[in-house]
Amino acid sequence: MQAREERPFIIRHFTSITRISGLFTSAALWWTGVFLADREDKRIAAYLMICGFAVTFFEITFILNKCVCCREESCGYTLWKYILAVDNWKKSLLYASLSIVCFLHPNEFWQALIAGILLDLTALLYLIRTFRTRNENEPYKYKQLEVR
Repeated sequence: MQAREERPFIIRHFTSITRISGLFTSAALWWTGVFLADREDKRIAAYLMICGFAVTFFEITFILNKCVCCREESCGYTLWKYILAVDNWKKSLLYASLSIVCFLHPNEFWQALIAGILLDLTALLYLIRTFRTRNENEPYKYKQLEVR
C-alpha cells in the first residue's frame, strides 16, 4: 500500500483525471452544439449534440453501473454488459472517430475545432489508460462463443 502512495499524483488519479476530461469534453460538445444551432447550417450543431449525447452516456456509465438492478438472466443485464465492454481503447477509437467531422471546416466552424481537439485529448487519455491498467475484472462472456 505504501508503494502506491509514493507514485506521483497524476499516476495515482489517472482514472479520475480521464473521467473528468471526458465529462468536460461532453459539456464542451453540448455547449458548442447549442452555440452553433443559431447558424443557418444546423448540420454541424446536430452532429455535435449527438456526439455530446454519446460521450455523456459513455462517461456516466460508471455511475449508472452502480444503479443497475437487473437479474443476471435478463436481456437488459446482457445488454448492459455489452455497454460496459466499451471501455478504454474502444472509447479511444470511438472518440477519435467522432472528432474527424469537427476538423472538416475549421474556418467556418472554429468552435467545432475546439470540441474536436478535446475529443482527441480524451481519446488519447483513454488510450494511455488502456496500457496503464490490467484487466482484473472477470472477462466478458459471449453466449455464442461459449463451449459446453
